[in-house]
Amino acid sequence: MRSRPVVTALAMASVLFPSACSTGGHGGAGPSPSTSATAEDSGATVSKSPAAGPAGAVPPDTSRKSGEGHSAVQSTAGPALERVETSTHDTYDRVSFHFAGGTPGFFAEYVDVLRHGGRGEEYDISGDHRLKIVFIAVGAGSPVGELDTTPTLREVRDLSVFEGEHGIGIGIDSGDGDDKPGFRVSADATTVAVDVARS
Repeated sequence: MRSRPVVTALAMASVLFPSACSTGGHGGAGPSPSTSATAEDSGATVSKSPAAGPAGAVPPDTSRKSGEGHSAVQSTAGPALERVETSTHDTYDRVSFHFAGGTPGFFAEYVDVLRHGGRGEEYDISGDHRLKIVFIAVGAGSPVGELDTTPTLREVRDLSVFEGEHGIGIGIDSGDGDDKPGFRVSADATTVAVDVARS
C-alpha cells in the first residue's frame, strides 16, 4: 500500500517541473543537469537576440529618411559650362552658352510654369514668356551670373544642375501682341546659341 504515494509524487513532479523531463529546443536530447555547464559558467558571450544573424552582418536601416533628394556634388564627366553672354543682332537677340569639353545634348521649349529639379519649386522670372533650355549629361561648371538684358531678353536665370541636367530659364517679352516669339537653338564645337526673334 505504500507504493501509491510514491507514484503520485512522481506524477506531480513531472507536472510541476516539466523542463526536467523535456528534450532540447532543437529536437535533440537535453543535457543532463548533473554534467552540463552553462555559457555563463564557461565565460562565453551569450546572445540575447532570439534571431541573431550571421557573424558581422549589418542589420537593415529602416529609419525614416529626409532630405532634398539631390547632391551639390556633380559629375565632371560631361561638358562644363564656362560662361554665358547675350548679344543683339539685326532681327534677333542671342544667348550664347560656352562650354569646355565639347557641347552637351539639349532640348528647349516654352513652358507655362518654370520648374527644374526634384523639388518641383517654381521659379519666378521677368518677361511675358518663359523659355526653358536643359543641357543633358553635363559636368560641374560655372553658374549663370547677371547678364545684360535687351527689350526681348528680359532675364536669363540659372535653375541649377540636377542629376546631370542643367536647367536655364530665359524670360522673354513679345513686344507687339501676346504671341511667343520664334526661337532656334544651334550648336558648334564649343557653344550652344539660343536665338529669339525680335518683334
